[in-house]
Amino acid sequence: MEIITYNIWDLPLWFVRDRERRLLQIGKFLADRKTDIICLQESWSLKHRSLLSEYMRSQGYYDAVSEAGIRRNNGGLLTFSKYPIRSVRFIPFGRWGISVSEIIGNKGVLETILETPKGLLRILNIHLHHQSSKFINTNRIRIRQLHTLFATMKHEPDLPTVLAGDFNEHDMMKDSPLGKMLNKNGFGHHDGFEGVFPSYRKENPHVNNWINRVLLSERYDYILTKDIEQLGLSIKSNEPLYIEPALSDHDPVSLILV
Repeated sequence: MEIITYNIWDLPLWFVRDRERRLLQIGKFLADRKTDIICLQESWSLKHRSLLSEYMRSQGYYDAVSEAGIRRNNGGLLTFSKYPIRSVRFIPFGRWGISVSEIIGNKGVLETILETPKGLLRILNIHLHHQSSKFINTNRIRIRQLHTLFATMKHEPDLPTVLAGDFNEHDMMKDSPLGKMLNKNGFGHHDGFEGVFPSYRKENPHVNNWINRVLLSERYDYILTKDIEQLGLSIKSNEPLYIEPALSDHDPVSLILV
């Protein structure tokens, strides 16, 4: 079973390049790879979302957003699955203390429960707050957002879960408040190699422009698991995929379970 999380950079802003063309290329890349479960972030355009959904459905995927009849802005989150969908919920984060752009973005958690051959599996697709001002306590906001995430799980606390998305924090699982909070709530992360491979790279041409430029490559995107052993699954690999040419400012991250 392969799960991919991917921030696809479909922001409705003038400097975001080749949006429609890139999104269809992303869909083709994921379908050709036969990825089982796909979590996308920053799918803001309803037009592009519809085009991508139509293509993925033609390739045999269920679309959680369409299955749930979600037509409004659901935080730019999309989840596709080769497995049938039992239920879908979108839970928005609170708006306290965040920037205007984050309020417009309406970020939250997209919960999808899938019927896999191994049993029920909960997929949590998430996009946490981005540091938009030095005057905003970003860590405090993200911790509040994680509390919302954990609250969504209370109705089925023992269900095997995969948490995937853009956490907007580098090296999150190494001695950070978010990492400690996730570990305390049962979420583990395993890269399978020493060090932290970046998913937002300065050599990526979509990053290396005047408005997106960064000095250091960093890891913002993660896939974490909780209680997947109940399904007889274990982690084979968990790492970014470096596509050439890059199709977004972020790199996709792949988790393979066996």
